[in-house]
Amino acid sequence: MNDKNTKNMIKNKFQLKNEKLIFLLIPIGIISYLIRSYYFEPGTALTFDSLGYFFYSVDIMVLGHLPDNYTLANTLWSIFLSIFFPFFQFENTVQYMDLQKNLAIILSTITIIPIYFLCRKFFDPKISLVGAIIFSLEPRLIQNSMIGITESLYILLGTITLVLFLSSNKKLVYLSFMFAAFTTLTRSE
Repeated sequence: MNDKNTKNMIKNKFQLKNEKLIFLLIPIGIISYLIRSYYFEPGTALTFDSLGYFFYSVDIMVLGHLPDNYTLANTLWSIFLSIFFPFFQFENTVQYMDLQKNLAIILSTITIIPIYFLCRKFFDPKISLVGAIIFSLEPRLIQNSMIGITESLYILLGTITLVLFLSSNKKLVYLSFMFAAFTTLTRSE
């Protein structure tokens, strides 16, 4: 009886400690966002693929439906952007481009949450925090999030897909297939 109480006490302390570790994701996210914001250069125009996504999302906003004359394969990022564009009344096009880059930075920062839970599937909570930190400070991911392309949304949706798929709850496993479809619509390659 005494051993059982001791085990329960240790288990409760361990769970309480794990819940405190989750709150460490907030400062990690803030630092990640601040690093991305520090290197972010407002006022620079989009180029290459990010410009194509921008034009497609502006056409969605102006037309009110998906345009017919595009051959863009990865449309979910543009559809996502077109949701936010009408809420802002900027004076010039570059400010809308900055909004696109800022949304990519925010999504990249939010991704540390599912990364942490994905790491928790394989490691203990402290190591999972290290995984979230490594993800948040990885230079190529920081750079990709600042050019306004689909990678931020793609990695977020892909990570959520894996977390849900590895869940022990059958309903969440089924939900993972919906996120897999969204991931495919973001980057079909």
